Amino acid sequence: MNVFIAKIIKRGIALFVTGALLLTAVGAQTMSGYDIMKKADEVERGSTSSYVATMTLVSKNGNTRVREVVSYRKDFADSKRSVVVFRTPKDVAGVGYLMWEYDEDANGNKKDRDSWLFMPAMKKVRRISGSESGDDFMGTDFTYDDMGDRGLAKDTFTLLGEEAVNGVLCYKVECVAKDATEKNPRRILWVRKDNFIVQRGEYYSKQNTLQRVLECEDIQQIDGIWTTGKMTMKNVKTEHATVIEMKDIHYNQQIADSLFTVASLERGAIK
Repeated sequence: MNVFIAKIIKRGIALFVTGALLLTAVGAQTMSGYDIMKKADEVERGSTSSYVATMTLVSKNGNTRVREVVSYRKDFADSKRSVVVFRTPKDVAGVGYLMWEYDEDANGNKKDRDSWLFMPAMKKVRRISGSESGDDFMGTDFTYDDMGDRGLAKDTFTLLGEEAVNGVLCYKVECVAKDATEKNPRRILWVRKDNFIVQRGEYYSKQNTLQRVLECEDIQQIDGIWTTGKMTMKNVKTEHATVIEMKDIHYNQQIADSLFTVASLERGAIK
């Protein structure tokens, strides 16, 4: 065989093997469940945000109760603070929920959130304990835990595969709580591949039976920030559902620090 041709063939074989090894390496670099949830946790949310939302409670028989809430959020040096206040109807007007969620430290540990519920009829603020985090929030199908940012330290994550939800390709991630006593110790989340926003969620009970289903819609960019405009949480056992639809959404606008205090709740200063 011509020596020159032999060298070309040998070089071609080497390139083929190198290419195959590179493809194998790329395949091995597929993101893990933790990587996906970390990206979801790091999605840009702005230094501040505010919105008005309608919160519709739908009974098994289709009867509805509509509430309106206003919400504000702001990043502080050591925490993210948010407050939700009910505007209507009259029986819940003035009820407020304040959360201080602390940032993770260098080791990934996170101090438990501080949260307070203000009930105008009682004229007092009640601290919400950690054991109450799985309780329903104000008669809705969302829990106190759902209202905040869970972070990553409380769960272990497993990538189950990829599936399309409403025509959008998503990562399917299983999230298992390290604390098995939680109300929903197992969740499955469908996280969009294009922007890492949650598209759907399933919440399982301690007996590992499906308890609630979350559907997210109207996902769009507002001020350059991906935003979920509508969320529906349905309890599959009671067939009761809660629909949250947001409007008047704003990011990175000036919000006073004093808004995120118990004193502001008690004074009715948040409108």
